[in-house]
Amino acid sequence: MLSEQVAAVDPAQRTAGGATVAQGVYGARGNLELIACDQKDGLWVFWFNADRESDPPAAPDVPPGTWSSGLAFAHGVGYRDAWIAQSPLGPDHLEALALRADGVLESWYWSPRAGFQRRPGPVATAASSFRAVHHDGSVLLELTDEGGRTRHLLSTPNGYPARSWRETRSAFAAADPAADLALLISAGVDPAAVAVDTLRSAPSTRAGGTVEVIWRDPSGRLHHLGVPRSPATDA
Repeated sequence: MLSEQVAAVDPAQRTAGGATVAQGVYGARGNLELIACDQKDGLWVFWFNADRESDPPAAPDVPPGTWSSGLAFAHGVGYRDAWIAQSPLGPDHLEALALRADGVLESWYWSPRAGFQRRPGPVATAASSFRAVHHDGSVLLELTDEGGRTRHLLSTPNGYPARSWRETRSAFAAADPAADLALLISAGVDPAAVAVDTLRSAPSTRAGGTVEVIWRDPSGRLHHLGVPRSPATDA
């Protein structure tokens, strides 16, 4: 049974804007990966050690059940939103998308030796927001431009680590932030401590099935809580 307290992902409060969490594969039980925008310059990635005390140490500087101090990259550019996913390609590389303050959407990937690398050229320009999902190396992207128009782009693993994007008719299920808020309330989180439009979640395999919820409080601090999945959650 999972039992944990709300965790501050970034106690130094270096991040702002959109952040995304994803299930990783590292460690004995699979870690969590979280990407967030720096307040002024670049991006941050944090990882959560999901192992138990009895597991072989994955990283001595990140005890089980805690978040890392973070890795900064993409210096020299301001961002307003970011997304991350664990990929089977590489193998086990990470995929990332990052929306710059000027509306340019960038594509990145991480590999163990080289770290984060930005792919050449933009995925899109004049973007105001995006959502993405990853499956077996493919990335489906929902993109909204500055005029409010929405389109969908798909990138398959062909030619990896390079990526190309094409228009697709595939669509996204509607987001349901109310469900994430209900999960937090059921776990004892005061809804007044959750800033509007900051809730995001992802499923993980921790403790037999967990919803990993992240949000910012009204002061901008970034928080995380794993909530056990129930039959109602899975419906």
